Amino acid sequence: DNIHPIDTKAVAIATGSDTLVRGTLINATGAMCTDKADVPIGILCKDVTQDASNTTASTMYISGSFVADEITVGSSVTVSDFSAALQNLGIFLK
Repeated sequence: DNIHPIDTKAVAIATGSDTLVRGTLINATGAMCTDKADVPIGILCKDVTQDASNTTASTMYISGSFVADEITVGSSVTVSDFSAALQNLGIFLK
């Protein structure tokens, strides 16, 4: 929607061996949010394959309005666990 501006920012994705899909909620360490204690910093703009030994450069959304069902988080949490923190960033879920 045009109510909330969409801004992006570069992010260093943490090392690993997974592919993080577009819409993955990223925490302050550059990994997927998998725990309620994680601090979200943005939503991935595109799929990213992690490198086992180096961080991977990518881009994330840092503001805007997004469909909650299209946001990916770890299996032990839900997107709603992070809704207040996301609103503080300027990311709104619908």
